Amino acid sequence: MMTERIAMIKPGKFGSAAAADGRRDEFDYGNEVILTHGVSVDFVFIGDSITHMWELNAYFARGGKFVVNRGIGGDITSHALRRFDADVVQLKPKHVVIKIGINNFWELEAWIAADRKPADAIADGAAADIGAMIRKAKDAGITPVVCSVLPTNMPFTGHDAERNRGVNRLNAVLRKIAGVEGAIYVDYHSRMLSEDGTKLRDGLADDGIHPHVAGYDIMADALREELSKHGISF
Repeated sequence: MMTERIAMIKPGKFGSAAAADGRRDEFDYGNEVILTHGVSVDFVFIGDSITHMWELNAYFARGGKFVVNRGIGGDITSHALRRFDADVVQLKPKHVVIKIGINNFWELEAWIAADRKPADAIADGAAADIGAMIRKAKDAGITPVVCSVLPTNMPFTGHDAERNRGVNRLNAVLRKIAGVEGAIYVDYHSRMLSEDGTKLRDGLADDGIHPHVAGYDIMADALREELSKHGISF
């Protein structure tokens, strides 16, 4: 018997070489399978390349949870917000883990000078988008788990100090928003800082931004510990 296809939310393509477009068809097909078969989703992770490249099942599948990865390399907060209904809300997960924002800071060094923005403005814009995601999750009865943005160690970019100052501001605002909205806040950042507190600690990433296994181990431990404080086993 032919499976009947269901009506579902699709955010469409964003254009202008948007990173989010690269996995849109993949996610639409995956979402359709989950919805058609009524799969009960425990966690959706939404974010950028750090989420995209996290081998989540290696860390979390042993607990019998159904985990969906909706990370996209290069994604920014405004596009994650636009796809949130499709990739999170309609899947009806119990929890959503939101970790995104570092790619917004590439606006510090936009090719066209007029397109560049100061770090504080970038941080505040990203925080507003993430705050909107938190509220969407709450309105849908989904527990929002908002995670700090990681420090970076990319002196070759010429803007790393400014980027890290912006990340500090963004994380401070996210912590405050989480408190006001009743979301769970997970602090990866402080566990991954260098001794001088200015950048990503050596030994956690090969390129100064994307964690390898040592970095992901720290993140997994931090996430489990914070969730356990709220009675959530993972």
